[in-house]
Amino acid sequence: MTSYPAFPYRIDFSGATATADLSAYTAALVQLVLQTDPGERVNRPNLGAGLKSLVFEGMDGQIVAAAETLIRGALMQWLGDAIQIQTLSVTTQDSEALVTLTYVVSHTQQVVNQTISQGLGA
Repeated sequence: MTSYPAFPYRIDFSGATATADLSAYTAALVQLVLQTDPGERVNRPNLGAGLKSLVFEGMDGQIVAAAETLIRGALMQWLGDAIQIQTLSVTTQDSEALVTLTYVVSHTQQVVNQTISQGLGA
């Protein structure tokens, strides 16, 4: 079984780099893309969906539609070879933006449901 570096990076009990399976690794990559703002990474200035920035705008219907478009585009750009998005929605609940998506991991054809939250005004 192939293993991948765990996210966030850490050292395991044996002193080696902690690892994760492909499903956990892919879920971490999705979260990384969503919660990174473009311009935040020096060597990858275009990386990210900008979810943190969008929550400052208030979440009316137009912002939700824009967020869904930006998120889908960022995931397709950065993880298009690793996942195929089936469904994606952005909602607000109790001062949080919730991104709910279903995707297929390309390598294993495993269907994954993932929800990522971002505090509004955080």
